[in-house]
Amino acid sequence: MLKTIDVGLMANHLSVHNALIKKLELYASGTKNQQLIMLLEQHAGLMKNHVNVMNNLLNPDNLNQVSLPPIPHVTSHNHNTYSSLGLEDKDIATDAQITAMAMANNNFTSALNMKNPQVKKIHVEMALQQSQIAEQIGMLAQQNGWMSHPNASTTEQVEAQNPLQANNNHNHMPIYQNKNVNTNQPNQLHH
Repeated sequence: MLKTIDVGLMANHLSVHNALIKKLELYASGTKNQQLIMLLEQHAGLMKNHVNVMNNLLNPDNLNQVSLPPIPHVTSHNHNTYSSLGLEDKDIATDAQITAMAMANNNFTSALNMKNPQVKKIHVEMALQQSQIAEQIGMLAQQNGWMSHPNASTTEQVEAQNPLQANNNHNHMPIYQNKNVNTNQPNQLHH
């Protein structure tokens, strides 16, 4: 028997998944980039798998162990149903990547709150699958020049590291020092 929180979270996920599947399928029909089409269809297929798995988990008559299938493999094919959505491929890729990242975050956060060990484990796996799709879309976007992630300079890396090095030199946790604390007042902490 599932806990109410598990049922509620999955019911919410199901309504969101159905809307996002339609959006991804619409996006796939609105691009000519074959790699992007394959990733969008793969993402939609992945989410359909997630819907089936959640429905199996929610089914009180299902006594079988439920497992999450791997990310579906989509073969390359030409779409004859292209219809312009008024969006560029980079916009579609950006939204699809953000969608996958948001779903990964949502699945992981939900898993932290879920009580049934199987439901929890499957939602962590779903989060990892969504994360993989987001990463693949991000790589495609970078390859096509739709997105860039500039490298930090050595100076920026060293400057980011300095506060940590300063703490390591003292061999103790840093102490907050408030110089505005009046030491004559009772019940005020100072270090």
